Amino acid sequence: MTAILSPIARPDTSNPECSYDGSKVVYRLLRLETWGSPLMNLGYFGYRGLFAPLNLMSSVEGAQNRMVLEAAKLLGMRGEQDLLDVACGRGKSSYLIQCLHPNATVTGVDLLEQHTATAQTLFGGTRNLSYQTGNAMDLNFGDESFDRVLCLEAAFHFPDRAEFLREAYRVLRPGGRLVVVDFAWNTEADRVQKDHPKTMLVRDVWQWDDFYSLPEYEATARETGFRVAASHDWSSRVTAPLQLQFRTVLGLAKTSIGRRLLEWRNPLYRSLSRSDWHACVAAVAAHAHVQSHSKYMAFVFEKPLAG
Repeated sequence: MTAILSPIARPDTSNPECSYDGSKVVYRLLRLETWGSPLMNLGYFGYRGLFAPLNLMSSVEGAQNRMVLEAAKLLGMRGEQDLLDVACGRGKSSYLIQCLHPNATVTGVDLLEQHTATAQTLFGGTRNLSYQTGNAMDLNFGDESFDRVLCLEAAFHFPDRAEFLREAYRVLRPGGRLVVVDFAWNTEADRVQKDHPKTMLVRDVWQWDDFYSLPEYEATARETGFRVAASHDWSSRVTAPLQLQFRTVLGLAKTSIGRRLLEWRNPLYRSLSRSDWHACVAAVAAHAHVQSHSKYMAFVFEKPLAG
């Protein structure tokens, strides 16, 4: 199965509403593998390196739940603390963390009203858990309202990450902690790839305009007032194993026997047309290109104690 990557126009990345619907074949392929119900992150997989093929036997949905649990470890929550989950999507990340810390108060906020409505339908009525619609760059909360802030795989949509960091700093109490899970260019030099045709295809799929570089992320956090407590490269647990899953599926799809095997394992694959498969090949090649120039990072930023 051969795919030609045609040049595409500069993507309009200002419309996150279309980011997780069925209009992109990448999302359709992911959903065939159980991705994207209440959670919309890429997933944190259990194996890496030589053992990475073992991830092929695990569900993407399970990896998505694990992603939230790993992020929750970085939050280091204790007792009756207040957490703000920024860009909470359909609300499951907020719900899982509240279950982990039943004495905490968790507030999920998302730009899209349809997301918070879904969150309320799925998880409304849970003790100490609430949802509201709001903008990550103009948070509708008073100064020093929260002990912890989480932004899990959403900041790449934000038009101004620096403004988000300033808002997170403002609403955190002294001694509070912000955990941001996001993509970053390896170096500032890698940013030249932003307008590469393959990158533009990925930008169109995921609706983003640019990443920070890894040094820029940390420098901007420091300029905001944060202390950089930790920076974890999760690429080997997230983007690398997911790319392996993509390549394995597409490798099988190259032959009629392989496609029959996929359909035997998961009859839902019958919904993909030949043109869908060609589009998937182009998309996976494009994602591999971006992956070679970027990292999937988990940053831990702390607001110093007053004085």
